[in-house]
Amino acid sequence: MKRVVRAVPVALAAAAVSLVGLVGCSSGAGAGAGAGATKATGNGAGAQASAEAFARTYQEAVNDQDWQQVCRMRTDRYRHGTVQACVAANTESTPSATPSPTESEEPLRRADGSIVPPKPKPSASGPDRAETGPVKAAGAVPVPAIGEHPAGTGVGVQYTVTWPSSTTTDKKALRLVQQGGRWLVDQSEDVFPSDEAHGDPVRDALSRS
Repeated sequence: MKRVVRAVPVALAAAAVSLVGLVGCSSGAGAGAGAGATKATGNGAGAQASAEAFARTYQEAVNDQDWQQVCRMRTDRYRHGTVQACVAANTESTPSATPSPTESEEPLRRADGSIVPPKPKPSASGPDRAETGPVKAAGAVPVPAIGEHPAGTGVGVQYTVTWPSSTTTDKKALRLVQQGGRWLVDQSEDVFPSDEAHGDPVRDALSRS
């Protein structure tokens, strides 16, 4: 009987130790998984918000014709060379009030011999430019590589374009890639109604190489 009495506490103690160890392991594993899930979710949401903010800033710079800013936000491949070359290729020159002789080989004359003044070319600041509304960006999605474009994140942007007689809405899809820890734009495509009809307009638009 003495042996039985002594064995019971030992068995209970061993069972208690085993139970404590099991609970401790389960709690630790659960806590680790929860922390990892939260971190991953935070990073994903943060990356999406970052991409959408970058896309909005980029399109605003395009609409404002701030080519220094635009070209700095593009990949080398997309800007086709240096930032300076990109700016020069996109900058429109404002026509002079009096056209130089090279702008017109022979001036037009009326029947009475008077010269018809030439029409100035459209300029970035002229009346031919429409007013654009605020840029909205949303729908960041992963997009696969296609042609020369690397895999990245696609973001849809849209804004209104107001002319003297009408207002339309422009929609574009931007392909963003990360280089050196920052976003850069590698592709910009118009989003057409046919893209929207498929239910995945950003990916469809960016599938055009």
